[in-house]
Amino acid sequence: MDREARATHKLNAALAEFYSPGLAADTFVDRAFALASRLVSSSLNTVGVLGRDKGALSANFDHTPPGLEDAFTAFGVHMGKYTPFRFDPTVNDGKPFSARDFFSRSAFDDLDIYQEVYRPLGLADHCFVHVPTAPDTVVFLGLLRDGRPFDRAEKELLGLIQPHLSNGRKLALAVTAAENAPLAPELFAAVGFTPRESDVLYWLTRGKSNDEIAKILRMRADSVSRHLHTIYEKMGVEHRVAATIGAVELARKLRAESLSVRGGGILLTVPRAR
Repeated sequence: MDREARATHKLNAALAEFYSPGLAADTFVDRAFALASRLVSSSLNTVGVLGRDKGALSANFDHTPPGLEDAFTAFGVHMGKYTPFRFDPTVNDGKPFSARDFFSRSAFDDLDIYQEVYRPLGLADHCFVHVPTAPDTVVFLGLLRDGRPFDRAEKELLGLIQPHLSNGRKLALAVTAAENAPLAPELFAAVGFTPRESDVLYWLTRGKSNDEIAKILRMRADSVSRHLHTIYEKMGVEHRVAATIGAVELARKLRAESLSVRGGGILLTVPRAR
């Protein structure tokens, strides 16, 4: 196996693990850390979320080295002064970039943000990967490293996982929303899916794998795959991530457009007249 083939195999294996069953709102950050760490070495990983409405920045880290709390507080004070630290998704046309793309080593060392954030933690560079999300929220995966700066090849590799981080976050939130919402196969049957497709689609929103769906519905795994292929065609999507996200959004829309009628201890859902 040549070098390019090995790199492709490594990327595909990392993505398969990232998308494996269990991806949800409370596991996304750890999955993102694991995905990035399998491809690019780093000393500290973080996922930062900036709410545009309040300007509040929150972050999760993969571990807490001594001095992290003080350093992160200082980062919040100084981040707005410098282009690479502003959590601006338009920087570098949205592609991954690092602090050292903007500053030489000596220039970086002279900055107050280096003196108060990176130097105390023994870090030499910070790579930012934008995770496209909702308009009112900015999300970045950050990889911090001591020693050598991030190189071009590493940032290009991180660029390959960028859309997967975005899709994965949407999927994680959708799966969690589905777990907390009263979804049912009948919702999907009402808009043109067959009863079996509706069952498969329902369990897909619950984050189940093909094998798990097959066991639950007492059918063959290849039959589940065929039903999913038909579901993708009907929904106009190409893979299970988009189908899951679309199914949860569809279910929410159907419930928003319905009237709930209670009587005799039975809850009926009646679609609105069009």
